Amino acid sequence: MNELMICDLDLQETNELPEWTKILPLGKVSSTKGDFMVDGESYQSMLNHIKERKLDVVIDYEHQTLKDVQAPAGGWIKELRLGTDAIEAKVEWTDKAKEYLKNKEYRFLSPVINVRKSDKKAVELHSVALTNTPAINGMFPIINKLGSEEGERKTMDLKKLLLEVLGLPEETTDEALIEMIKAKCNPANEHEVVANKTVLTLLGLKDDAKTEEVCASIMSLKQSPESLELKALKERLDKQDVDQLVNEGLKAGKISAAQKAWAEAYALKDREGFKSYLELAPQTVPMGEIYTNTETKKSVELDPIALKNMGISKEDIEKYGGAE
Repeated sequence: MNELMICDLDLQETNELPEWTKILPLGKVSSTKGDFMVDGESYQSMLNHIKERKLDVVIDYEHQTLKDVQAPAGGWIKELRLGTDAIEAKVEWTDKAKEYLKNKEYRFLSPVINVRKSDKKAVELHSVALTNTPAINGMFPIINKLGSEEGERKTMDLKKLLLEVLGLPEETTDEALIEMIKAKCNPANEHEVVANKTVLTLLGLKDDAKTEEVCASIMSLKQSPESLELKALKERLDKQDVDQLVNEGLKAGKISAAQKAWAEAYALKDREGFKSYLELAPQTVPMGEIYTNTETKKSVELDPIALKNMGISKEDIEKYGGAE
């Protein structure tokens, strides 16, 4: 015995109608009509039912197909496919429905499904309606949001991070934030100002960046927020830590110049593992290849007993330790 359920999905603002539209989310679906499951079996069952009927599934207005009234179609579902997070439909919209959607007079899609009582799983797609009264709790957008809203969110994320770094309250305006960044800048000379290093790192600028460059970067973020992700900021900071660790290994003679690329890849993949390697690894690079200062090398006095224990002869020191 199956149970008929009506659900609703948000149709996000757009000027272009997509070829494929999400009509039913996958997983556990919670709605005002009750909870049910949608999975691969649901999709296959719906697909089989449509093939048996040999009829396109109708998209009507306000579920008029279920009522004893005239029920004109707003579109027809020509195909179904299983997406990553939803069952999707290839829709052939009528001209009237296109106008409704472009004028934002309808925002939601509401599938009418049959739910199997034994396991509360959706197994049949009866019809779909355009409506403005959604039933699904926490519905996802049918059409991906355009850049304006997503970009605004990214801008706010970056602004929040900058406010935390500078110790400013959340209500700080964009203009006040820029002025504070200017105030934090340190004069390098009469014509040049170098900004706070942390801010420069977050913005991806060089250490000698001028105030004008910092301000320009902030303004560009406001205009094109998608150009800088918080993930990219973290990657830059991680790369700096890796460079520092690798340089320490080079200076200590734990790795050679030829191993630098390998060491960087290792440190990026497993920071703690690379630190342990540096602590336990013996010095493998000859003394003369570690030091680059000529006077320092000449002034170093080597303990002959220590050299003997290490298996290094005087000839080895003269041959390798004195190289420039």
